Amino acid sequence: MTNSNVTNHQYTEVITRKTKSLYILTSIRVVLSTLIAGLQIFFNIGITTSKSQVLVYIWILMVFVLSLIYIGLLRLRLIKQRLLNIFIYFQFLIDIILIESLIVLTGGIESWFSFLNILLTIGATMILGRRGGMIIATATAILYGTIIDLQFYKVIPISYNTSYKVTDFLYNIFVNITGLFFTAYLMGYVVSRLEKASESLQKKDVDLRELSRFHSEVIENIPSGLFTTDAEGRIYLFNAAAEVITGFKRQDVSLKYINRIFPFLSLPLVPGRHEGMITNNNNTKYIGMNISLYKNSEGHTVGYIGTFQDVTAIIKMEEEIKRKEKLAAIGQLSASIAHELRNPLASIKSSFEMLKEGSLPAETMNRLMEIAINEMERLNKIVADFLTYSNPKPAEFARFNLSNIINELIDMHKTIQEDITFHKDVQENINIIADEQKIRQLLWNLLLNAIEAVSEKEGHIHVSLKRADHSIEIRIKDNGTGIKKEEIDKIFYPFYSTKDKGTGLGLAIAYRIVEEHKGKIEVVSEEGQGTEFIITIPVDARKT
Repeated sequence: MTNSNVTNHQYTEVITRKTKSLYILTSIRVVLSTLIAGLQIFFNIGITTSKSQVLVYIWILMVFVLSLIYIGLLRLRLIKQRLLNIFIYFQFLIDIILIESLIVLTGGIESWFSFLNILLTIGATMILGRRGGMIIATATAILYGTIIDLQFYKVIPISYNTSYKVTDFLYNIFVNITGLFFTAYLMGYVVSRLEKASESLQKKDVDLRELSRFHSEVIENIPSGLFTTDAEGRIYLFNAAAEVITGFKRQDVSLKYINRIFPFLSLPLVPGRHEGMITNNNNTKYIGMNISLYKNSEGHTVGYIGTFQDVTAIIKMEEEIKRKEKLAAIGQLSASIAHELRNPLASIKSSFEMLKEGSLPAETMNRLMEIAINEMERLNKIVADFLTYSNPKPAEFARFNLSNIINELIDMHKTIQEDITFHKDVQENINIIADEQKIRQLLWNLLLNAIEAVSEKEGHIHVSLKRADHSIEIRIKDNGTGIKKEEIDKIFYPFYSTKDKGTGLGLAIAYRIVEEHKGKIEVVSEEGQGTEFIITIPVDARKT
């Protein structure tokens, strides 16, 4: 809302308030006139002569007639807005004349109705503000003081008690005039404070309405579904996006438990990330949802807030990507197998073709036969390793001493590889529950990989075993050639090898064994600086 709109709105409210105040003032005028008429009829208060009584009745009739005229003018809206203030001042000036005439009719200084001046000042200040109240108080004071002076000097033929002295008249004038101005000042102060408070409240009301409208528009226009529930999980808010995503109307889900709309949720709700499916009219959708606590201003949890999206397209896309990745992996694996098998098959074929000629020396024939047998063994190893990788046997968990196994494997390689120095940092008597044969194969493959990495230089291999809480950590580090940065992410792929004679299945099998034991394997390597494998396995893989 612009400032101009706010100003126009406030101006309209002021006009409306003043119009309502005029209705109230007219009603009060009629009530007081009726009260005065009753007092005259039953008690003849302030009436000294029958002539005065008739004049009072005429006065009351005039008040009724004027009140009807005022109401008619307001009802018919014959008073334009720009003339409203003039019309209000006119009413109050007529009221001053009427009240002072009533005071004259009922004894002047002895009149019981001088209090009406105070009431008139209060009403004027409330409707016209501090400035208008002072103007009406001044006009009333002047007219009242003039009447009392004229009564004292007997210009106006109003009888009074002969015991009254000049000081009594002066005191009466002083008290009434002081009361008028004091009332105007106090009421002006009160009214100005009320007006400021009213303006502040109006501004805050406008701001709150705008904030409420903005809040509603934001909630209804955000693309994500939004709901709020109470502490028991009953739905209170369900925005437009939530209706579109779920297919349920907000009036149909109001006060229902949230798990009736989202079956994958359980009560009481748990803050955090949730995923699941919903079905409506045979239409299944995947939903991704975040739930958080809904707290009041005092920090107490009063319910839950949930935002959710339809992730069906994303899930289907991920499934399609996984399917394509799986097909690509199968294709790559098939190509790798074909490549690994082609070389030994080519050697065997060449050997048998030469043997077929039958004219070769015995020594050459023996050599060719040896090559064929070696290549057959190589084929057998490739097939065996591939079967181990692709169709592993279920793990057979049992308790065994891992420290003894590592020491045995290191001692065995020390005997075979005399030119390599092994460094041990193995904690004794570390028992774990795992598949002993597979753990042996894991360690054998990693040690063999380290030995091959340092075979062309003065090799050093560091092996450590430590226990930390509910897991064990094995580190195998070498000072070999290291692994290139771009190759680190590929070393666990089947048939990926940087060695001329490697099958590329050793590390792939090691990775599979670690996965089977719910563990983790990490590689830290830098080309020319060596490689370190860090294996973490639970002490009891069955419980993970």
